[in-house]
Amino acid sequence: MPSIAGDTDPELIALLVDGARYGDMEDVDAALAQGIPVDSKDAMGRTALHMACANGHSEVLSRLLEAGALTEVQNEQGNTPLHWACLNGHKEAVRLLMDKGASAAVLNEAGRTPVDEALTRDFMEIFELINSYNTAGSISVEVQEGEGEEGDEGEGGEGDGAGEGSAGPGAAEGGASGSG
Repeated sequence: MPSIAGDTDPELIALLVDGARYGDMEDVDAALAQGIPVDSKDAMGRTALHMACANGHSEVLSRLLEAGALTEVQNEQGNTPLHWACLNGHKEAVRLLMDKGASAAVLNEAGRTPVDEALTRDFMEIFELINSYNTAGSISVEVQEGEGEEGDEGEGGEGDGAGEGSAGPGAAEGGASGSG
């Protein structure tokens, strides 16, 4: 993986990352105008794209993508911006990332894909959106129904284990506040 941000001033990186976190387009544009690489990482390995996705700031997200932000960059826990958009239920952010070719197959350190994160929180619209992008080169994601004693089609599988891992990597750091 290429080195991102190198010797860039941490204060300028903070201007970019925090601007994206809080949806402050002026700060984002100011940082980019000063030559801060769009994929610069803060001390926790987060990029501006991670923060815009975690908090659903679609306008900032679009600006970062236009500036060439990488959709597959991972933070220290292996989460991509798509993981965070899915974890926090930001459908428009998911759509923008998928339009730019983001992969729904990337595993984080907990062994979870962005789809896993969406399903953990019962964000079925996001699951369906990602599945609609199933084209050559991407994965097909299917929810398998659990086979309980009754064997009915009903409600047996999707919710099973939905609470497991919901506080895993990304849950505390990528929440609506973007803190952590």
